[in-house]
Amino acid sequence: MQHNHAPLSHAPAAALRRLANKTLRAALAAALIAAVATPIASPIALFAPSVALAEDTGYNADTPPELQAQSAYLKDRTTGTVLLNIDSGDRRYPASTTKVMTALLVLENAKLDDTVTIAEEDFAALDENSMTAGLEVGETLTVRDMLACLLLPSANECAYALARHVSGSVDSFVELMNARAKELGCKNTNFVNPCGLHDDNHYTTAYDLSLIFDAALQLPDFVEIAGSATWELPATNMQEARTIESTDELANANGPVYVEGVQAAKTGYTEAAGRCLVAAAAQGDMNLMGVVLGAPNTDSGSGVTANFVDMYTMFMWGFEAWQSGAVISEGADLGTAPIAQSSDGDEVGLVALEAFNATVPIDTKTSDLTITPTWKEELTAPISATQELGTVTVSLDGQELGTVKVGAATTMRASLFAKIGAFLSNPFNNIISILVTALVGILAYVGFSVVRARRHQVFGGRGSRRYRQPASRSGQGRGRGPAHSRVAQGGRPIPDA
Repeated sequence: MQHNHAPLSHAPAAALRRLANKTLRAALAAALIAAVATPIASPIALFAPSVALAEDTGYNADTPPELQAQSAYLKDRTTGTVLLNIDSGDRRYPASTTKVMTALLVLENAKLDDTVTIAEEDFAALDENSMTAGLEVGETLTVRDMLACLLLPSANECAYALARHVSGSVDSFVELMNARAKELGCKNTNFVNPCGLHDDNHYTTAYDLSLIFDAALQLPDFVEIAGSATWELPATNMQEARTIESTDELANANGPVYVEGVQAAKTGYTEAAGRCLVAAAAQGDMNLMGVVLGAPNTDSGSGVTANFVDMYTMFMWGFEAWQSGAVISEGADLGTAPIAQSSDGDEVGLVALEAFNATVPIDTKTSDLTITPTWKEELTAPISATQELGTVTVSLDGQELGTVKVGAATTMRASLFAKIGAFLSNPFNNIISILVTALVGILAYVGFSVVRARRHQVFGGRGSRRYRQPASRSGQGRGRGPAHSRVAQGGRPIPDA
């Protein structure tokens, strides 16, 4: 019986092709993964359009005002930008600006409708020059009204009465004052009494006082009381109803240093401390807070002392030479950054994903801002439109203003050939590619050798043919076996069934 065998001449080549294709696909996949994970670093160039943010009003932010105070500090509370800093870290005596801390602790620890009675001990530390609200021993007021006496006419007896009400004793209250100052971040402040009467060990700095004042300004009740020009005291158990007035000249609409938008203020004076003042005012988008310590006790010629003149000057300079608002709007074009391995180009547009507010000089242009990306490596494709890329820092004249999130302006598709080229450009990746190529070669050689071995086994060597016993003419074989016996490969007879 004749057995037909399918030809084997094409099988080795097909198997080899399949093996080579699989190996090549694996090598390319590994190359692409490594290419994506290996970005190429390069400088990033950004730009901002030259658009003026506001009109020049004639004031110059580069020329700070000349003040008479020993220390001064001016800050925009909205953005945290410090506009003016004159020896704000030097120790000064705060005088009655101390009462800002006293009021802060009372508002944090007492109820406004509670009542407090003036005691004789509340006058013990006062001298003939101490400010009072004309209260009498045994007179009872609410905490709210006593705070008004403390902050408007700067009544010292109320500072002691409120200290007793909160802590039980003045000494305990002073401990609370110093503990709270540390909580607020004050590094160079120490209180000895709740009203600010002079003591060589009772001191602060303009910066520390700004921290205390800023904390108090966050309490609506403080702003309401400290920002009032007058306060109506109701009748008490000892006196008729009466009106008390603030010592703040900035709130006097008919005065020479009136500032529109004054929110709150507190004055202070002792001979050692000089004229002191803390004040806050808001106009438009600006929310200024100022501190003046150690101004001379002189009349400016306009009927007000130097601390008010200095604060007025600072506020006018701040409002007229500076501006607060959206320096960068959401969606604003922030230039371009290089991008690698993209079929859509080698630069991607950058847009702001959020508005960025800052306080800057009134004549600032966006081209004056320095935009610096925070990412370290060059961007690589693919990147989708509006995809967040990271943040950039915004600076002006070397001073960092803050950071803003940026995204891609358009979709940047990946380039397969660029990614392969980037992968191969890396020396380390070159070694990998050589190893992969060598592996492909080895596998191909092994596959080819296996196929040859199989062919040799089947055909018995090159040129071999299958043996078939010839049949005799008489219909019987010449051998001993039956005429119809079959002979297997190798010559051994196979009997018929």
